[in-house]
Amino acid sequence: MTDSDDRTPAERARMLLRDADTCTLATASSAGVPEAATIRFVADDEYNICFNTSTTYRKYENLRANPRVAVVVDGAAGTLQLEGEARELTGTEEDAAVDRYVEKYGHSPYLTHDNSTRFVVETDWARFLI
Repeated sequence: MTDSDDRTPAERARMLLRDADTCTLATASSAGVPEAATIRFVADDEYNICFNTSTTYRKYENLRANPRVAVVVDGAAGTLQLEGEARELTGTEEDAAVDRYVEKYGHSPYLTHDNSTRFVVETDWARFLI
């Protein structure tokens, strides 16, 4: 990216979400104990992030106790900071998230493990930094 890049910050942020393989998800327990984890993700044009996790992980317990999260996506196009509320997916929403995840990363046994589940972070605040 050069200084002469005429894409809007929103276009650059969406490009970053398409191109990045990982992001950092920050959660906190009900007692406020923080955790940050690097995760793979897929995103939509509204900056909502979908990801897979295991019900045996600390982040799962945190998400169930305190769904407010922060996400940072970093790449050549810039850095995108997001905040929102995480919601566990079920049914057709979950199936669609898995399909998008497989399209981006390929099949993984992690997606079909007995303890696997999917969440969406419904973003309500975003900041893109160049």
